[in-house]
Amino acid sequence: MNPVSINWADYVKICIGMMNMRPTDFWNLSPREMYLAIKGFKQFHGAKDPEEPMTKDRLEEMMELYPD
Repeated sequence: MNPVSINWADYVKICIGMMNMRPTDFWNLSPREMYLAIKGFKQFHGAKDPEEPMTKDRLEEMMELYPD
């Protein structure tokens, strides 16, 4: 089994820096709690899950609405 490397610096930046979580709360989170906290934060602040790629019809519609 290969160990998975976790980039803790990124999680610290998100949880402590962006979400204003106290360091003691951050270090007491389980991985599942951290995942759910970040997911909720993203949803609250308007981040959306990746959408389906744009179809050709939608592209043509957008080109008509916003010509260069």
